[in-house]
Amino acid sequence: MELDGKDIQLLEILEKNSKTAVQEIAERTGIPASTVHHRIKKLEANKIIKGYTAILNEKIMGKGFSAYVMVNGSPEKYLDNDFFQHKYVAEVSAVTGNYDLIIKIQCSNLDQFNDFLQEFREKYGKFLTQTVTMVCTETLV
Repeated sequence: MELDGKDIQLLEILEKNSKTAVQEIAERTGIPASTVHHRIKKLEANKIIKGYTAILNEKIMGKGFSAYVMVNGSPEKYLDNDFFQHKYVAEVSAVTGNYDLIIKIQCSNLDQFNDFLQEFREKYGKFLTQTVTMVCTETLV
């Protein structure tokens, strides 16, 4: 499916707030409401829109403390599914440069983070050649 300018407009509105009413999208884009509805259904059917999510308050959800851990490890795969499914592991990204991965950790507080870090080092430390940890005290944006 090729996206046109109107599709892009519609997607940008939904990306900011997926609960935006069809009528409001119609007014903002100049597209009739029935066409907006049809386009949304088509975008969903073609998996351009894969789903809708809620953005939760991280502090209330017990994830107000964030840290980023950059790791460099052995050439073979050194992290298992248990690691990727860990409740504090929010994101893992492969990167180029001095490190292999950047891992975003989200938990309630420094104690939980330290517990995670100790568990991480005990289980995977033998595979790691270098780590750097950056703690995020407050999300700016």
